[in-house]
Amino acid sequence: MSAGSLFLLLLTNILGGASFVATAYALKSLSPFNVVFWRVLLAGPLFLPFCFRALRKTRLNSRDWGRVFLIAVIGYDAPLWIGAWGQKLSSATHAALLMALEPVAIIFLSAMFLDEELSVLKIVALVLSLIGSFLIVAQGHSLTLLLQSPHGSYLGDGFLCIQGVLFALYTVAGKPLLKRMDALSLTSLTSLVAVFPLLLCAGAAHFPVFKFGFSGITLSSILYLSLGVSFFGVLTWNLAMERVSASLLANFIFVQPLLGAILGVFLLREGLSWGSFLGGVLILAGVYCASREKSSRPHR
Repeated sequence: MSAGSLFLLLLTNILGGASFVATAYALKSLSPFNVVFWRVLLAGPLFLPFCFRALRKTRLNSRDWGRVFLIAVIGYDAPLWIGAWGQKLSSATHAALLMALEPVAIIFLSAMFLDEELSVLKIVALVLSLIGSFLIVAQGHSLTLLLQSPHGSYLGDGFLCIQGVLFALYTVAGKPLLKRMDALSLTSLTSLVAVFPLLLCAGAAHFPVFKFGFSGITLSSILYLSLGVSFFGVLTWNLAMERVSASLLANFIFVQPLLGAILGVFLLREGLSWGSFLGGVLILAGVYCASREKSSRPHR
């Protein structure tokens, strides 16, 4: 692997890993919806040139556009919003660790909806990740205590688990379209289309997204999430996809949850229990098993 390819892989995943801390800073003064609204609104229009290129190369029918809209809402807007709520109730550290569920959830959903083979290695990945997720959510408590004493952080961790599954739907629902267009074209279309449902929601609520003042740290966090992660991170990911194999690309996904957890502990002073640490290790082991299977997926 060339030095340029290694740089792209590391840069893309470092950008994604730091997004959990940026989200945490933004959530200190913005609601979860506002964070997602500004992130998507600022990044979406930047993909317009790539959308024109995609539409010149591929003619989409009404069913294709319906799939693009579904992916934009269910696989992009919804998980970003649910994930922001989850992180607000839980922590950036848990958000980073539980986000690693996404590639493993892709395995299960692909087996359910795309009739892909569920090998022994994939089953091991699912089991490890489910056990790891429970350890993170439990935070060292027994299942009985969790059921008897509900807490906001448990609900937040539950939202973060749902976020990983919904992001996996992005990939599964997009696979039929990827047979006709490249990953950057699909990501560009869904990123632009995702702006409109959020505008409708903001309009229905009389645009509360404008009823606050931006501080320097809030503005920097939003700009990082939109321009740095949702736009520039997509470009570097797709450049990396052109240079290295999908299996090698998948291995570098490890960097994101690890970096996110480390930054959460050291920059945000968040605690990391042994149960959460062990759960993160098991999820990452599951991701490693999953990455042994060749696959490709668009990146947000």
